[in-house]
Amino acid sequence: MDPIIVRNLKKTYRWKGRVTEALRGVSFSVKKGEIFGLLGPNGAGKSTTTHILSGVLTKDAGDVRILGGAVSESAVRERMNVASAYFGMLDLLTVEENLRVAARLYRVQRPEDRIFELLQRFKIAHLAKAPFRSLSSGERTRVLLCKGLINIPEVLLLDECTVGLDPDIAELTRSIIADYQREHRTTILFTSHYMQEVEQLCNRIAFLSEGKIILIDTAKALKKRINTQVVEIELQRPAELRKFFTERGITVLAVRGNRYTLELSTTGENLYKSLNRLFQQGHKIRDLQIHPPTLEQVFIKIARGELQ
Repeated sequence: MDPIIVRNLKKTYRWKGRVTEALRGVSFSVKKGEIFGLLGPNGAGKSTTTHILSGVLTKDAGDVRILGGAVSESAVRERMNVASAYFGMLDLLTVEENLRVAARLYRVQRPEDRIFELLQRFKIAHLAKAPFRSLSSGERTRVLLCKGLINIPEVLLLDECTVGLDPDIAELTRSIIADYQREHRTTILFTSHYMQEVEQLCNRIAFLSEGKIILIDTAKALKKRINTQVVEIELQRPAELRKFFTERGITVLAVRGNRYTLELSTTGENLYKSLNRLFQQGHKIRDLQIHPPTLEQVFIKIARGELQ
């Protein structure tokens, strides 16, 4: 049985007479040892899904199984954990005291050793005695990640876990997550707005839109659904080539001085035939950049309803 199984999950919010369907029959499963990405625009239902799986929210309908049991079962909760940039800790307690509380809740053996190991790994050991309220947003995020790993969970829910991190610390964090997952074969549900880290970490990705899952696949397969690519060509001398490109089925997105930004199919030979013709006409190219489809393009097209 897969460690995470979600079937026909539904959740409705009612506020001042207004009814919002946050989840409208969400179904997916996550395999053991898999990092599963959950993506979507704001309001798509990512956080609601994570909160239901972590036990913070109750579902209206559907079924959720974590490690074969219900989220409410204490035996299940001890074997899982959650780290979210949107969950806080006790401001008046120090970093170490907060992690001691978490270790006690999860019945961690030798908590001092585990806390020290995690603080060292995330390069925040010098903050052990600092009050949580005194930390920067990036430091808080790393402490919350320490809390998420405190019990060496079999299932880990990571919700926007690199928000507020500097690029170098974000890269360190991604490396720690990947290494931890390989060491322990942890099953991870991962939400983020950063397409690069999702593509870097996740084995499969589900796209949520308006409370429903639109697509589930690998990043490579998802990008293949975009059948266009962007090409930038910079000529040595200015030339009016709009008509030249459009007659060959190539869309001119922008012209800035000598530089043309083009959009064309990922299949076919329009680009190579056009370049060859340019050379024949005596044009010389100073720079050529080909940008294949990206996960961000998939995200944008799904958010706009252009990809199903």
